[in-house]
Amino acid sequence: MKLIEFDGQDFKIADEALLVRPIRELFQKDKSKKKEEFWRQISYLWFMCDPRSTYMYLVDEDARAKEIKIQEGLGDDWEPSALLKEAMDIYRKQVVTTASILLESMRKGIDQLKKFFSEFDLFAVDKSGKPIYQVSTMTGALKQIPELAKALVDAEKALAKDFATDESARGSTSKAIGEDL
Repeated sequence: MKLIEFDGQDFKIADEALLVRPIRELFQKDKSKKKEEFWRQISYLWFMCDPRSTYMYLVDEDARAKEIKIQEGLGDDWEPSALLKEAMDIYRKQVVTTASILLESMRKGIDQLKKFFSEFDLFAVDKSGKPIYQVSTMTGALKQIPELAKALVDAEKALAKDFATDESARGSTSKAIGEDL
């Protein structure tokens, strides 16, 4: 599902996005000429839900929400309305691909590794004074980081390719119904 389009000068909401009732209602609720409140909400939706968002490295949704609120100037006490939450749920379902599912799983796994490295104490000992961890445990894990980083970049590229082929047909052709199946 395409959410936003850029015509070379300005952003506009994609026609197909306005077919989604909660997004259409958010658009219609904002009576201002420039639709600034609507755009803040759509920005929040995109940054929170789209697998291509630059905030997806924040696996914890509360941390992601906090950062996005700061960026969008929404304030600490701002919370998404029920209508925006409904739009977010629908959008999440519309942008799911195999690549996005795998990428999300990878990001969660990497987040767990980050926690492991943060909490790893090479000098920790058990009740009898013996080391809990071997140096080889940490060095072995550290050796795998470049491979994980490359795999993550490859997964992000696969996701971008998924979306590029989904959002536009090559040349001046249109996609036929069921072409993606």
